[in-house]
Order: sequence, then C-alpha cells, then structure tokens
Amino acid sequence: MRQLTLFSLLFIATASLSAENVAEKAKYKRSEALNQIVFLEVPLKNYSAEKPELVKDFEDVKRKYAVALSFFFEDNFVESYKIFLDVQNNLEKLYEQVSLFYIDRTNVVLQQAVKEATEIEIRYNRKAPFASQAIGQKREAGVRITQDKKETQLEKRLYDPTEIHYLYDKKAMIDSIDYGYMMLGQAKIARQKAMDLEKWLEKGKAMPPTMKKSRIESYRGAIELCRQAKINGILVMQLNRIYDNYALQTRFKDNYFMKEKRLDPVFDFAIPDDFVKDASDSRNVVFDQRERIMVKGEDPLKVMKEDRQPLSKAKRFDSGSTKP
Repeated sequence: MRQLTLFSLLFIATASLSAENVAEKAKYKRSEALNQIVFLEVPLKNYSAEKPELVKDFEDVKRKYAVALSFFFEDNFVESYKIFLDVQNNLEKLYEQVSLFYIDRTNVVLQQAVKEATEIEIRYNRKAPFASQAIGQKREAGVRITQDKKETQLEKRLYDPTEIHYLYDKKAMIDSIDYGYMMLGQAKIARQKAMDLEKWLEKGKAMPPTMKKSRIESYRGAIELCRQAKINGILVMQLNRIYDNYALQTRFKDNYFMKEKRLDPVFDFAIPDDFVKDASDSRNVVFDQRERIMVKGEDPLKVMKEDRQPLSKAKRFDSGSTKP
C-alpha cells in the first residue's frame, strides 16, 4: 500500500510538472507571436495596395492567433500551444514573402537614386560649361553702362544659380548610394541565411520552434536593413530637389504638425510622390494615417477607431480547430 501511494504521488508530481511546462511554452509562444504580428502591422498597411494577397494571409494569421488565445485563457495550454506553433509557421512564410518584397522595393528606390545621380554627374562634372566660369559681376546677366555711356548687354549665365549646390552635394549623394547598396547587400545575405537554415537539419527532420524563431528574426533584420537602405536612396532625391521645400513656409505655415527640423515625409516636397510611402515606412509609421491626421486635419481618434474595427465572432473564431 505504501509503495502504491508513493507511486501515485510521483505520477501526480510528474503530470503537474508536465502541465506546467506546456503552460510556460504556451505563454512564451504567445508573446513571440504577438511581437511578430505587431511588427508586420505597419509594412502590410503601407503596402496593402501592392500586396493584397499578403494582407489576406496576415488577417488569417491574426484570426488564428485569436483562437489560440481563447484556448490559452481557458487554461487549455496543450491546444493553445499547438495553434500558436501553427501561427508561427504561417508567420514564417509571411515574413519570407514580405522580406522579398522589401528587397525588390529597395532595388527600385536605389535604382532611381542612381539614375538621378548619374544625370547630375554627367551634367555637373568638372568639364561642364559653367564649371570654369567666374561667378561674379563680370558674368552677371543684365545691362551695364560702358565708358562711352552706351548700354551693353552682358552674356547670360549658362546655369541656374540655384543649381550650383550640386557641385557640393554630389559627394553626399554618391556616399548615400554606396551606403544604401551596402545595406541592401546585407539584407540579401540575412534573408539567404534564414532560408538556408534547413541545411543544418537532419534529413526528414522537422525544424524546431527555436529555429523557426531565429529564421523570423533574420527576415525581420532584412526588412530593417532595407528600410535603412531606402532612407539613403531617398536622401539622394531630397538633395536633388533641395529647393522644393521653399513652399512649406507659406503652404503649411499654420500647421501644428509641420516641424522643419524633423520634417515628416507627408510634408516633404523634396521626396517624389512615388516614394513618400517608402519614407514613412522607413520611420515605421503608417503613411495613410499620418496624411489624414497631419495634412487633411482629420480627427486622430476617428482615424484610429476606423483602423481598429472589431471583428465579428464568426471571423474571430474562424479556424480549422474546433473548441471542445
């Protein structure tokens, strides 16, 4: 009888320890999944028009996460942990596709920067027509009076005085392109290393959750590197249009949000329209929200409320798993 009691106590203790371990695993996996979902929120809102299929997959992931969370709060840790693992698997595929999109998009930004810098180098090199001209009264356009008191038309400048800054900013542009491509190269390496992780597994063996987490972090690192690369590419465009922001003084002079020292991309006329969204995304902000609030003057609470419309129960719990 004593041996039976000891065996029973040992069995209960082992079962309790096992349950506790699954609870801890579910707790940490929940935290990981939430962090990974939050990071993707900004990229997929900014580029929802370009990648609608990824937005749909992201919504499916969030619904599955909600199902896992409901099991977690019911203390059904085994089922919740199982679904959290499924969420992580789906997130890993999503991160892989988002990182590829960022690499392609960064290529577009940097190619435009190279195109503009090349045009500047051709036009404003040392052999340019105005590069050897003296800049002063002698070369000013206009009319002057000669010694015999006759008006003489001066030779007009062969350049726009506002464009002389290219001679000084050209190095900064080239350096920015250099840094941008360096970061893009690092992003490609980080993404490739994440994809090559399976090479370290035994044949036929599934990838463990810890390795899945490492792969997602590598994809995330690639996205961040692409953002930094795009900032450098966009800087070239800003330097190319350095005088375009003069209109800010009159157009947005009464706008509370317009800060010249830290100009938000929604106000920056020096950034081409095609790349304003990229500039906002590189700051990890949603371009559409900033534009509606800062420029159009919409109520921030209204914008955020529309952005967080509650899902119906049917959508929240739409999953392959069925609660007992």
